Amino acid sequence: MNLKNKETQLFETLNKLDSIADLIKNSKEESSYLKKISSQLEKEKEELHQKSINLEQEKNSIINELKIFEQKLNSEGLSNQELLNKIDLIEKENKIIKDELFKMETELEESRYKITETENINKNLTEEVNSVQSELKSTKEQLEQILKNKKCS
Repeated sequence: MNLKNKETQLFETLNKLDSIADLIKNSKEESSYLKKISSQLEKEKEELHQKSINLEQEKNSIINELKIFEQKLNSEGLSNQELLNKIDLIEKENKIIKDELFKMETELEESRYKITETENINKNLTEEVNSVQSELKSTKEQLEQILKNKKCS
């Protein structure tokens, strides 16, 4: 009867071992997926940064064009009303550029948050995998001891 109990315990332990192995496999897959997401978010962050640089350059270019235009207006002696209309147009364009920059900065902050969140998930998964691996090693050692004792009996 004692041998039957040990055999039953051995099968239960093997079932647990299979479950733990499945958990480790799933954890590794999830970790790989999260690393991929983190990489994509980092790429998106770089793209947003580049867009921000491009918009800043575009803004500077528009400012230079506006200065040239202002000089032309002053030299051509256009009426005050035409000048005010052009200033209004320039201010509207500047507002659009500022709104786009704000939107991009918001997107960048969201990307940073996602990256931080992904890093935290990766850290937690790593800790879980380490814990499961430790438990798996302990269970393996117990199984080896049981099999060793069974052979000696």
